[in-house]
Amino acid sequence: MATSKKLEIIYHNGQPDGIRSIRRHLSTMTTYVIPRPLLAEAKKITGINRPGIYYLINENDENKIAQIYIGQTRNGVVRLDDHNRSKDFWNKAIMFLADSKTFSLDMISGLEEYAIIKAHESNRYKVENSVKPKYEIDEYDLPSIEEVYEEIQFIMATQGYKLDNARASLNESSVFHTTRNGIKAFGVYDGDKFQVLEGSEVNLAKPANLEKYNKQRKELLEKGDIIQQADKYILKVTLEFNTPSGAGEFILGGSINGWAEWKDKDGKTLDEVYRKN
Repeated sequence: MATSKKLEIIYHNGQPDGIRSIRRHLSTMTTYVIPRPLLAEAKKITGINRPGIYYLINENDENKIAQIYIGQTRNGVVRLDDHNRSKDFWNKAIMFLADSKTFSLDMISGLEEYAIIKAHESNRYKVENSVKPKYEIDEYDLPSIEEVYEEIQFIMATQGYKLDNARASLNESSVFHTTRNGIKAFGVYDGDKFQVLEGSEVNLAKPANLEKYNKQRKELLEKGDIIQQADKYILKVTLEFNTPSGAGEFILGGSINGWAEWKDKDGKTLDEVYRKN
């Protein structure tokens, strides 16, 4: 049975998409979600100058991560001043700061290193950390780092940002597929969002019905997140869509009923699995 988790959230300027601080029950770490335009306002919050790590995020038009940068700070939110001057891509910062001296300098460096490794492994978005930190995680620190990162991963997910590698945690029974017109694509559905998995093929010969998917295809192709192999176009990242139909239209082109298109290993449609049980 899954363990219940309790979170306390403060909306500092009374807006759901404004500055927020998040704390899990009994945790020694506080999370701060800071929209870039509100950086100066965030500096007024008590305790926001503690050490920890942070994520700089560029959200696309659908509030999904397009780019991410991970760093460490020894003086909390003040570290973001440098990035505010030198990095244009980000529009939100999420900081994970220690409430006590539980984060030693070695712990912070190890956590930064571990988070960057996991971001690259996820294949979900562009990671702006091209250079891996020159830090070797001590085997005695690793269990603590993994425990803290698990909490970071959970809290990020509550904000709509998934950090895991979707394919790594799957079993065959949870994967849906389509093979229309010789295109092979795979995805998973969590009851809310549909994720098209890395390695899926995309039918670029047929435009999607909605122009936003054609634009997304073009951008991914230009970035190298869709590559050509012989006569096939292969997705090199995992993409998340609001609906199974949107996922199907992006992959196949035209207008698609995703509830009928995506099927499991037994040939049952998404509609049969999720709506008719």
